[in-house]
Amino acid sequence: MGYTFKKAWLWWHGQGGGWSGHQLWYGLLLTWVLITTHVIIFTQEHVQHSALNQACYDYNHTRHTNILRNTCCRLHNYSKKDILTCIQTAAEKLTRPKRFVGEDTGKMHSNNKHSDTDIKDHFHSPNEYLLHFHHHPSGDSSLVTQPRPSFNISSELFSSPGRARGWLWAIVGDSRMRQVFSALVTRLTSPGLKYRKPSTEGRWRSAHELADNLRIGKLHEDIEVYHMDVPLRIIFHWDPLLTLLPKLIHQWTNNEKQRPTLLLLGTGLHWMRSTLHTYRAAGPHAAMDKFKQHMDALLPQLVSFAESTYTIMQLQDYIQELHIFKKYKGVYSNSNIDLYNNFVSSYLMDSSVTLWDSNIPFSKAYHANCVKSYRKSFDMLWDCDNPLHTGFVMVEKYADMFLNDICNSFINLDTTYC
Repeated sequence: MGYTFKKAWLWWHGQGGGWSGHQLWYGLLLTWVLITTHVIIFTQEHVQHSALNQACYDYNHTRHTNILRNTCCRLHNYSKKDILTCIQTAAEKLTRPKRFVGEDTGKMHSNNKHSDTDIKDHFHSPNEYLLHFHHHPSGDSSLVTQPRPSFNISSELFSSPGRARGWLWAIVGDSRMRQVFSALVTRLTSPGLKYRKPSTEGRWRSAHELADNLRIGKLHEDIEVYHMDVPLRIIFHWDPLLTLLPKLIHQWTNNEKQRPTLLLLGTGLHWMRSTLHTYRAAGPHAAMDKFKQHMDALLPQLVSFAESTYTIMQLQDYIQELHIFKKYKGVYSNSNIDLYNNFVSSYLMDSSVTLWDSNIPFSKAYHANCVKSYRKSFDMLWDCDNPLHTGFVMVEKYADMFLNDICNSFINLDTTYC
């Protein structure tokens, strides 16, 4: 027994030849830590935004080229009732005892030491650390900022007594972002949904009037909608190059009452068109330099903003190259889109901004379907004549992805859903 113990002691301390016992132990421990950490990080990212992650989608080319299945979780098909339930359920959580994260210490404190305007109300959600409601004092008439003096958005109806808290979703960008905005508005359209934009000269009108123009027309202006029955407002800011965004973020940051609870962004094609001459003279990489410079300058401000406001950036859809006008051949191409998308993906890596890239395989499938079987419908579900945009048969799926990411924890769904 004594001899065996002595051999074990020598082996543990490295005096028996080969690897010592403690070296082997620490090696195994380090391997376990690395594997566990990788699994935790991958699982968190996988679970939190699997509705927006293209790696979670697959489809069978030989069967249904317009149907892509989420292989990570189940997508819920959101109806108007589901959206209203989501908003109302989230709002009701505000009536429960609240706690908030202290700004200096990061520790949890009771809210009885602070005023409502100092408190950010957090609740269980896939995006719990980012999504929150804001308390808006009754009577405030400037809850949303607007960079154009001719369009003064205010929210006296939204912030009237009994409607003091709510969700404000800001959608900023190009016509693809307007499409997502349109899909959300269409699902919510009812006598209780109102809108206004510069051409209404500040007058609130029924959203029924807006729906067709949003889908069929080309509205290059800011639009605000609000719901009379649930605490939800959605603002679309027409900013195809995201050059107004820095000013918007600055104003939102300096005025907490104006700050949205969610920010959705998208850009791409307008940058390509604006650099057409550089593309012809010096190639795609040189043409992309202005875009990269703008985004590099924007990144610190955007990342800082995303630390407290859930921020999503959708990548550029694929396009139908066969129908591009001769003038824009090359600059409007999927290879050029890949350059922009790869830059944005790298640019947002490890940041607090959520990358939305699950639209890409859907747009690819849509255009493949158009090539195989031309379709065009008045409701724009299919619009195969349009080489730059997917039809609403896919945009509606984008709206479902967005709603699954935001709302699933507020409606009665089991754990198999995204």
